[in-house]
Amino acid sequence: MDLVETLLKQHQAGRRITDRVLATAASLKTQEDRNRLAADLEAFNRMYAPHEAREDTVLFPELHKIVSPHEYDAMGEQFEGIERKTFGGDGFDIYVDKVEALEKQLGIYDLNQFTPK
Repeated sequence: MDLVETLLKQHQAGRRITDRVLATAASLKTQEDRNRLAADLEAFNRMYAPHEAREDTVLFPELHKIVSPHEYDAMGEQFEGIERKTFGGDGFDIYVDKVEALEKQLGIYDLNQFTPK
């Protein structure tokens, strides 16, 4: 339960950071704005990598132990219904497009620039 509580807190923190990133990216005017954006992105990345790893290695395997395959599939359908209601369609596809636009605006869309020389 401690893990679930921590992951929930991190989901809430991630939403707050995402809101700040979107607000800041929409009006990058000063070096202070860019610094704030960089700090938020760094904080999100620092939290997200271990968060995702713990979900994949601990939480989801435990979930599979306590729910049947049928229950797991039903949960997936329920989550997809919530997603459609919340986002008016496939939230993943909607947000992939938004992230792409944001990455282009920030000049980080081209992955080649991050390849070590």
